[in-house]
Amino acid sequence: KFNVCEYLIRYHEARGDKILVFSDNRFTLETYARTLLNKFFIHGDTSHTERLVTLDRFQRDDKLNTLFISKIGDNSIDLPDVNVIIQISSHFAARRQEAQRLGRILRPKPVSSSRFNAFFYTLVSSDTTEVK
Repeated sequence: KFNVCEYLIRYHEARGDKILVFSDNRFTLETYARTLLNKFFIHGDTSHTERLVTLDRFQRDDKLNTLFISKIGDNSIDLPDVNVIIQISSHFAARRQEAQRLGRILRPKPVSSSRFNAFFYTLVSSDTTEVK
């Protein structure tokens, strides 16, 4: 999973895409974000001020294309430029959650945006409960 996630991030960053990497597991979220490519992350314990600053920077900075986020990103966060979602751990039976996440990347993009394609990846490990 780790290698595939890294590959997908590198591929989509090279295209200039905006990427959200979702993990419902805080340990996994922080480990991937720190170890993988030293990326920013937001989860439930992130202060409100830090969330706002990070989200604003993610939206405005073309060099910051990837943000790791927990399930707090499912509701009430407006990120219209995001066009790639990678789920590295989630509650796989939660259809509503996937619909919310899919809705993030299917929003209409500005006409000037080159991010008109949407990509949604769910990474699972074989021989685990994720496969069920």
